[in-house]
Amino acid sequence: MMTNDKYILGVGIGGHDTAAALLKNGALVAMGEQERFSRNKRAPQEPPVDAIRYCLDRAGITLDEVEAIAFGTDYQIKNIWKGVTEEELKRFPAHDDPDHLFPQEVFKYEKLPPITAIRHHLSHAASTFRVSGFERAAILIVDNQGEDNSTSLAMGKDGEIHILENFGVPVSLGLYYRTAAQFTGVVGKLKEVGKFMGLASYGQPIQKVPLAFQDNAPVLAGLSDVPPMRNADMPRFRAKQMLDYFSENCFPYTSGLKAEPMAYANFAASVQKSLEDTLIGMCLRLKELTGCEYLCLAGGVALNCSANGIIANSGLFKDIFVQPAAHDSGVALGAALELDWMLHGRKPEFKMEHAYWGPSWSQEDINAALDRHGLKYQLLDEDTLAAEVATLLEAHKLVGWFQGRSEIGPRALGARSLLGNPTSRETLVRLNTIKSREMWRPLAPSVLEERFDEYFDSSHASPFMIVAATVKEEKRRSVPAIVHIDGSARPQAVSRKTNPRYWKLIHAFEQRTGIPIVVNTSFNVEAEPIVNTPDNAIRDFLATDLEVLAIGNALVVKQ
Repeated sequence: MMTNDKYILGVGIGGHDTAAALLKNGALVAMGEQERFSRNKRAPQEPPVDAIRYCLDRAGITLDEVEAIAFGTDYQIKNIWKGVTEEELKRFPAHDDPDHLFPQEVFKYEKLPPITAIRHHLSHAASTFRVSGFERAAILIVDNQGEDNSTSLAMGKDGEIHILENFGVPVSLGLYYRTAAQFTGVVGKLKEVGKFMGLASYGQPIQKVPLAFQDNAPVLAGLSDVPPMRNADMPRFRAKQMLDYFSENCFPYTSGLKAEPMAYANFAASVQKSLEDTLIGMCLRLKELTGCEYLCLAGGVALNCSANGIIANSGLFKDIFVQPAAHDSGVALGAALELDWMLHGRKPEFKMEHAYWGPSWSQEDINAALDRHGLKYQLLDEDTLAAEVATLLEAHKLVGWFQGRSEIGPRALGARSLLGNPTSRETLVRLNTIKSREMWRPLAPSVLEERFDEYFDSSHASPFMIVAATVKEEKRRSVPAIVHIDGSARPQAVSRKTNPRYWKLIHAFEQRTGIPIVVNTSFNVEAEPIVNTPDNAIRDFLATDLEVLAIGNALVVKQ
């Protein structure tokens, strides 16, 4: 039956973190990240076919019922393959080819809806400003590369987003940070630069690094200008320049010494400090250009919790907003929102207060999966489940927590989480061991929203675990598992309104221990995306030293 509902599909295309998002009359219905379905972390070179299919299935529609499609990158503007030979082109998938993204055998459409390409940084900007709840805000976009830009300063006002200034790939802050992480050897092919951010806290910013903010622009002093070359070759050339600089100027003067990561601690601290100083410089510039009291951030660099904490506490803005999928998967959402504005002049009627836009599973599906694996389980009501799991956490059991719709973005936020007791430092060791993480990497706290200020000093209580805060000194001894070496943490403020089941669990834990906090890390093992299905969760539970699985209303305890 035909309706007057208008559906717009946003598609994040490109070399990694591909995703899809679906709007119905301007409101977000579903968002999915391709890696969760394919089980291939960051989904390199994958079209988001499964993510698109999930969004359509969630809404109960077909592709023929979609009014329009938005791509979160404009490859025609990017012209990244300029000068590339036909033979070279064969090595690259056609990311914006409709046949590549919407195979007929999967979607069986009669006619593909019209497609509009939205510039990458405009998509990032829309993904944060249009769901921030701010009527007027400065916008800072910082990533590796979007078409021919790496950093954009913008303003959102009266429903319009205005790009004010751009900075190109030769001064890419994302490329700078990623290359610095590569120099230490702590990141592999998946470029998990969060490891580098954790290492920075162990050092002092005393080394010479090239990044600075001068004359209202980021500069890489000591590096020669990039000569004329193809866009496709520029990041590789610039990265080599930076690696050479680091090897010549920065202790231990050797790249990729994986056996001795702590030798790079001062280097990591110096790079982190230079990034933070540059971001503050750009925030000052934005304040000058816009006069805005609020700030929205997006782009891969906006996942840097430590830098976000510095910005939030700088006093430059009354508040900041960073949406949970700030990296490239978020452009699917932003492109859809921007196209909806272009077509209908419609402002979103919702503020993104939670991240739970992914798939969910019925209890029947969960029970069937448990039965297939031959597991014994109890079925409990919500309050009893919270009480039982809180008791097990109090006894220092490690819990796999699989509830409701999954989160978007790289942080687990109490839907697909591994949980532990924060009162013992051993919790950090055991969870890092399960996930094959380095022991110097911190774990995050989930704290009851109402109790946030008792434990943390921050002007922004992030619900998305994306803004670092200082743990109050008088509280550190009571929650050692979530305190990083510098006294910081990246807390998630848990709302009873947006995740009542998770809130009840933490509240039940507080009733037993007096601590309104649990340790929370993502439910996955090494080199694997966050679990997506009951079978994913059960396999990880059985393959690791997890002791408890709370999956829907079912509770499994290993004997």
